[in-house]
Amino acid sequence: MKIFAPPSGFVLVQLPTGPAWLRPKSKEPILHLWKKLNPKLSLRIVASRHPQRRLYLGRAPVTALPCSGLGEIIVRPCLHGGFWGKLAQDLYCGSHRARREIDLAEKLQQEKVPTPYILAVCFYPAGLFYRIDVVTSFVPDSRDLASFLSTRPSPLQRRRAFVAVRKLLHCCAQRGIRHPDLNARNILISGLTTPPISAWLLDVDAIRRESGPASNLATANRNRLLRSLLKRARLGDLGFSEKEIPKLWREIFPTK
Repeated sequence: MKIFAPPSGFVLVQLPTGPAWLRPKSKEPILHLWKKLNPKLSLRIVASRHPQRRLYLGRAPVTALPCSGLGEIIVRPCLHGGFWGKLAQDLYCGSHRARREIDLAEKLQQEKVPTPYILAVCFYPAGLFYRIDVVTSFVPDSRDLASFLSTRPSPLQRRRAFVAVRKLLHCCAQRGIRHPDLNARNILISGLTTPPISAWLLDVDAIRRESGPASNLATANRNRLLRSLLKRARLGDLGFSEKEIPKLWREIFPTK
C-alpha cells in the first residue's frame, strides 16, 4: 500500500489491527509486548489494560507502560483539536498526519529543540478513515507543566522549571517555530527530582514555521500559553486560581 510506505528510519509491518511503522530497534520489543497482551486489540487498548500502566489525562488519554528492551514507552492516540475535532474526533485520512509529526519531530531534534523520540506509529482502519496511535520514548522524572503546577511546587522548584520553559520558548522563537496549540499540557518538565531541569515540546504536529522577527513569534507562543493557563485555572485543575495567574505569569516571564 503506497499510502503507508514507511518514512525514512521506519519499517512497515502488517498487523491484525492494521499497518504500523516501527523503527527497526523498537520493532521486536513492541511487537513482543503487543503479542503477549493481545495482538487483536489496538495498542491503545492493550496499553490501557497493562497492570503497570500509568494514565495521563489530556485531550486524549496517554498511557505509559514498561516495554522490555525499551524501558518505558508512551502510547498516545491522535485526536483533532479545535472545531474540526468536534467533527472528525480521532479519524484521519491516510498517513499524512503521522508523516508530518515524524518529520517535524526529527527536524526539532536536529535543531536541539527537546521533544520525545518517536518509536512507532500504528494505524487502525475505520471505514474510509484511520485511527492513529503514536508511540514515543518515555521521558523519565517528568510532568507536563499543568500537572507540575497542580502540585503547588515551592518557589525554588518553580524558578528552576520556569528557567527551562523560557529557554525552550526562546529556542523555538529563534528557529521560527510557532505552536498554535501551545498549552500547559504541551510543555513537559523533566529532571524534577534529579536536576538539571529541562523543558520539552509536545504535540509537535501542530507547529508552524514562520518568518518574521523572533520577538513576534515569542509573543504569539507566550499568549497562547497564557490563554491555556487561564483556562486550566478556571477549570480548577492547575493548582492556582485564575486570580493568581498574573503573579504566576510574572514568575514565568519576569520583565526584568
